Amino acid sequence: MYLQAFKSKSRKPTITWKRIWRLVLGDTVPKRLFRCYLFFIFLGTILLFISPALQHPGHMVTGYDVDDNPIVKPYHFYDALFISCSALSDTGLTTAVISDTYTFFGQFVIACLMEAGGIGIMTIIYLLWHLFMPKKKVNLDQIIIFQAERGNEKLGNAYRSLTHSVLVVIIVQATFAILMSLWLNWIPAHQQQFQNFDIHSLSYDIPGKMLDCYHNYPNALWQGTFTSISSINNGGFDIFSESNSLSAFRNDWGVIFQVMAMIEFIIGGIGFPLIFDLIEKVKYKRKGLKYQLSLFTKLGLWGFAIASVVGLIFAYSFEYSFTVNSYIGYPDIAHYVCTHKEFGEHEQFNKAWAIFFNTMATRSAGFSTVNQNVLSPGMQWTFIILMFIGGSPSSTAGGIRTTTLMIILGAIFAKVRGRKNVVMFKRTVPPDKVHDSFLVVVLSTAIVVLVAIIIYYFSSNIEIEGEGNAMLQMVYETTSAFGTVGFSMGITEDINVWGLLAIIVLMFIGYLGVSEAILSWTRKDPKGNEIQYPEEDVRIG
Repeated sequence: MYLQAFKSKSRKPTITWKRIWRLVLGDTVPKRLFRCYLFFIFLGTILLFISPALQHPGHMVTGYDVDDNPIVKPYHFYDALFISCSALSDTGLTTAVISDTYTFFGQFVIACLMEAGGIGIMTIIYLLWHLFMPKKKVNLDQIIIFQAERGNEKLGNAYRSLTHSVLVVIIVQATFAILMSLWLNWIPAHQQQFQNFDIHSLSYDIPGKMLDCYHNYPNALWQGTFTSISSINNGGFDIFSESNSLSAFRNDWGVIFQVMAMIEFIIGGIGFPLIFDLIEKVKYKRKGLKYQLSLFTKLGLWGFAIASVVGLIFAYSFEYSFTVNSYIGYPDIAHYVCTHKEFGEHEQFNKAWAIFFNTMATRSAGFSTVNQNVLSPGMQWTFIILMFIGGSPSSTAGGIRTTTLMIILGAIFAKVRGRKNVVMFKRTVPPDKVHDSFLVVVLSTAIVVLVAIIIYYFSSNIEIEGEGNAMLQMVYETTSAFGTVGFSMGITEDINVWGLLAIIVLMFIGYLGVSEAILSWTRKDPKGNEIQYPEEDVRIG
């Protein structure tokens, strides 16, 4: 009997698939999410690097010269890695012109990466699993992963929240894909090009070069579907060739196409928990019942609204005070602005709308209708702040998130009023959440500035537009990566391999969130702080 007990104790643990799964993915939820996304980034890299993905094997198109000729450069593995990470993190920064570099296969891979990044890889895997295995019940581990990836703080309705929200997103995405394809097929739009002065002007129509989707429904269907996927997931990628994002639709009737894209990227930017909460609110109201929105939803909606309104006020103020007189020293630009209608026939309306659309797109969408270099410095710094804030947690947006912004504002307000607790919407925010919010802002700022400095010192071949704009362009690019926005001042394709790797890390951190990125490196049962030492007050600034 004792011998048998001794043998059972000395027996080595059996290796099972469950143990292998835990060893590969990690023993904590943040580790599983981190490693799972890392695996799919490398999978997308391999698929984008193989020859069927490229129109010109071994080469990529990075832009066009003044004569409208494509600029072709060698295509490296780190270019595929950069674009794969940018697509999965729904950022939109790219070193190549997607439509002229990749075949349909490569574009399809990018669309799948954006979809996976928007909905969530673990969410897609488990939803497909339960679709084909309906008798399998959702266990607690799966619910915790749902909650960490795209859920809110309420564990009980995490699975139901995701299923309802994903269904809404798919319906919206399919509907707008059809509407966009019909629009692209029937409404003419020209490819765009930027003037090549010392400071780029706004884009202008290339005479005689219509988009290849006009009266070509197969192309229109694919481009509409790709744009819808990119919009709802805040991807920022486009396949309109030389059109420079949505600049082909910047004027007149093209505003309607922008509205369709904006509806989608706002839905994607507010996040699944907010969508579910609002759906439940409508359902309860129809039944005559009262439904209390969660604090998460209220903070997310108010944070989104406050950042948008304040950002628009600053954007309009800076742009309307930035006149042609601001181009002193650039006579070619001044002459061009005076003699051309940059914003179409209805210039005042189109200018006002261009400011509105591009400001809203800073929340994570990445779609632009004007060259970012032509914006006033004040508007560029406004965009940097908005990109740094980002959208809601558990959404396709990056940045510090709107709830973090609201908690910090609430903490400042409480401190000014002499209150010990942060109370918002008749709810007390836990002190550790307040502490974490300030920590997220400090770490995010440090990471963005550090990557900007790395790019500045390791990418000496970048052509800077105007004196004194070097660091501004670096910070603009890195903030865009951290906020997973995709806005660019045209320097991404000139950044060397070390700068690209730094931006890849930054996009990944911005996508996962600073908190999740840090937790992915912590132990399951961290040790320390077991001894409580006496407190001592310290004077601070």
